[in-house]
Amino acid sequence: MGVVISFINLKGGVGKTTCCANVAGELARENRKVLVIDADPQANISTLLMGIKKYHEKFNPNNQSDDYYKDSIYQIFLDAMEENEENKKFNFDTAIIKSVVSKTVQGTETHPLTHLDLLPATHHLMQLEQKIVNYVRSRFAILERFINLIKNEYDFILIDCPPNIYTTTHNSLYASDYYIIPTIPDYLSISGFPLLINSLNRTIDIKKEEKNERVILAGVLVNLMDMRINVHKDGLESIKRVLRYFRQNGLVDENAVVFESVITNKVDVKNASGNHLPVCVDKPRSNSTMEYMKLCKEILERISK
Repeated sequence: MGVVISFINLKGGVGKTTCCANVAGELARENRKVLVIDADPQANISTLLMGIKKYHEKFNPNNQSDDYYKDSIYQIFLDAMEENEENKKFNFDTAIIKSVVSKTVQGTETHPLTHLDLLPATHHLMQLEQKIVNYVRSRFAILERFINLIKNEYDFILIDCPPNIYTTTHNSLYASDYYIIPTIPDYLSISGFPLLINSLNRTIDIKKEEKNERVILAGVLVNLMDMRINVHKDGLESIKRVLRYFRQNGLVDENAVVFESVITNKVDVKNASGNHLPVCVDKPRSNSTMEYMKLCKEILERISK
């Protein structure tokens, strides 16, 4: 049964989506079956993995039909609020994009990560808060019910969450076994940690009360690290102190870590994202690929405990 991991941070600009995409890419490269779920209305991980052209072909913004978003995560929530079974439109076969990553080699399109699938998002998710306001039946468990139907088909299901604590983030966390917090090691990124942890713990407590199941902080992932900058060195130590405080006060799992494998601020990752590829496909021998290899090994060790 697949392990579900959400990538969450309230702070935008910390590289959360890039980290999720590259962890997914590395796990798939190691022949693990991976599904990425895009829970962010910005749809950044959808366009990163699909490419802008293919994304717009599937979700053409000029399409005037009422349901052209039906092959996206948004339809899962709409179906949950629909009482009439005949009106439900989500279809697993057409919504989940198999072997999503493509690369053109000598004029021929290839699919180098056959184990990496995607459930995309559209901007329609922004409308969800208004539509779901009167829906009270297990509103946090909507995404989990969908995931449970396909969990056995994957080794890992990674969810890229939006930088907020609204419905899709609550659903993503509720559906998860673990969550990872990507962050930049600077003051502005770290200062929001208490608010983030407190907000997430409210959802975690609900799941514990309803299902007697835990959602565990696997660790904090330090991204865009530059060891030449004293602010980043100090920030890394601050993150460790903050996490230690959270552990001591029972706010997170006692085994939660700051991953030793930090992701440094290298141009290879940015170029790979610009090419709509995980770095392990775009630059398989780069230092950035090695960083993600080490990180994935550490994540696997962490969740096996």
